[in-house]
Amino acid sequence: MSCAIFRCKGINTLSDLSQIGSHNQRTKESYKSNPNIRKEDTINNIELVKCDKKYTEKFYDITKDYREEYNKRQENMRSDRKKSFYQMVNDSKSVVADEMLFTSDTDFFDKLSKEEIMIWAEETLKFVYEDLGYKKEQVIHATLHMDETTPHIHIVVVPLIKKFDKRINSEKYCITKKEYIKSSTHLSKLQDKYYERLRNKGFEIEQGEKNTGIKNLTPKQLKGITRMLDKNLDNTKYKMNREYNNLLKTMKSEAKKIFNHKVVFDYDTYLYLMDYLKQAKEAINKVSKSEGLYKELQQEIKYYKALLAVNDGKDAQINYLTNKVNKLENDYSSFKNFIIQFLQALKDIFRNILLFGKDKEKDIVITQIKDCYDNNLYNDSDITYITKDTSKEKEMIEEKDYNIF
Repeated sequence: MSCAIFRCKGINTLSDLSQIGSHNQRTKESYKSNPNIRKEDTINNIELVKCDKKYTEKFYDITKDYREEYNKRQENMRSDRKKSFYQMVNDSKSVVADEMLFTSDTDFFDKLSKEEIMIWAEETLKFVYEDLGYKKEQVIHATLHMDETTPHIHIVVVPLIKKFDKRINSEKYCITKKEYIKSSTHLSKLQDKYYERLRNKGFEIEQGEKNTGIKNLTPKQLKGITRMLDKNLDNTKYKMNREYNNLLKTMKSEAKKIFNHKVVFDYDTYLYLMDYLKQAKEAINKVSKSEGLYKELQQEIKYYKALLAVNDGKDAQINYLTNKVNKLENDYSSFKNFIIQFLQALKDIFRNILLFGKDKEKDIVITQIKDCYDNNLYNDSDITYITKDTSKEKEMIEEKDYNIF
């Protein structure tokens, strides 16, 4: 099912605001950086809150009282410390405006009529006014783009507020995004509200995954994650294969005797085997954690696919990431199957140790077996075969029964 996407990005300077305005208002003849824009369909774009002038001009209209207040304060400022309003807002650590993006994937919009898309757009505006708390007078522009790959809404606002300043003992204007979106936790709650609004309006949409730790990464950062995972997996597979081959040679050369058609090894070989199993356990835990990260990467790529229309020139990067994650998932599955096959081959050895080994050796083996069982590397049939008629059979039966509950 499609996801409800709401993202926002602060605009730091008036120059940046001007460039965003050129994009959103479609003032250019062509957009080389974004081939997804179909100029012939620009006529279908819908202004939800009109802006009949440049973004910077609208910004100055919205901040008129702020400018007058600031300029008045500057009259008593030393000449070497004076700044124009333009310089002040550009040099400020705060933003000059905030751009919000609302969209979903093509599957979501393919199911909607034009009337339903307008209902979605109107509900999105209500969310900005009622849940975020912005007034219409603070909106520079709100536009629904229908001339790109995926319909989406840009809403650019000025987070202008007036609050008490202890230093001057009175209220004064300032621009602060944190008054409306206080933190990443608050943003997450707002995204929940947006999702709930759409669901309550009857839109078939799902909620994005939470606390993945990788949301809002750039394609470049995602590339770094996939390269790191790929390298770690390759290194682990190489090391495990090398140790596996060494173990086979040792087991073959150091076999001492055959007891009841079972090969029995000396203690040093057994310790070598246990060390290898410890490495295998660590490797499985590592790739098991990676499996969850792969799913999160897939989710993030799903978001980026929906945002291709507004992530200029990112098509190739998204395709690269998709292929990379698919390869990592295949490599993970292959490696896990390798470990499972190896553990199947060790069942007879484990059984021999439980039948004829010393108590210390049995305790070590049973710990390994429990770990394998807990990580779904051994199933109930495997445990029954390994422990049947041994001193540890009852202990493992209780372990299995406990896990059921």
